[in-house]
Amino acid sequence: MLAAKPQWLANDAPYGEYLVDTVALELFLRGAALSTYGEDEFVRLVREGVSAAASLAMMFARRRLHWWPGKLLLTRLFEDIQHIRSRIRRIEGLDPGEIRTFLEPISIRKVRDQDVEALRSSMRDLDGAIRDFLESYRPHSPGGNYDWLTRNFIDECFELWCRYVQVELYDEARVFNKLLAAAWRDVGFPTREQDGQRLEDRIADRVRKHFSDGVCSSRRDRQELTRLLDNERAGL
Repeated sequence: MLAAKPQWLANDAPYGEYLVDTVALELFLRGAALSTYGEDEFVRLVREGVSAAASLAMMFARRRLHWWPGKLLLTRLFEDIQHIRSRIRRIEGLDPGEIRTFLEPISIRKVRDQDVEALRSSMRDLDGAIRDFLESYRPHSPGGNYDWLTRNFIDECFELWCRYVQVELYDEARVFNKLLAAAWRDVGFPTREQDGQRLEDRIADRVRKHFSDGVCSSRRDRQELTRLLDNERAGL
């Protein structure tokens, strides 16, 4: 999927050249878009937004692909240090006298008690350091679904949605899903079925899980946060 190169939608293409044109016109005619835009201008804005969303989603997904092996190594770090700690505790149970009995000096004439105790002291310090680390940190987990392209594309298209949709629609989630599916096909992302699901069904399922409070509520929250930040920057 990450080998795909998103197609940039042409601004000067005639209306109907792309599937998103129909969704954009539906939003415009239903009064969801800002009234300052004309019909043709709004369609072009949606095309530009979809193109940018696809490009950014692919860029972020590829970055994640390079980042993921490091994430796996970090997870292995936690497994390894817990394994080291269990070995330290096993050694800690040995009697110092038994340790000296089974040691054979290499460069010195006899076993020195201070060497044995120094090693045991270092292991106790390491055991404590690992304990403190494990009590303070855990591997970051972004969730169980690692289809980063779909995830990022939803996020980027949602930014577009929040920018231009200013009124509530009774079927907002349906129209948003319709825009996503149309945009996915227009930019040329792979459309083969995954896990037996059609593209539209897969996107609807992902959107439902992505926005636990619903598309409409999430849009309102995002737009309210944007207004607060804009007012704060303006010193209001």
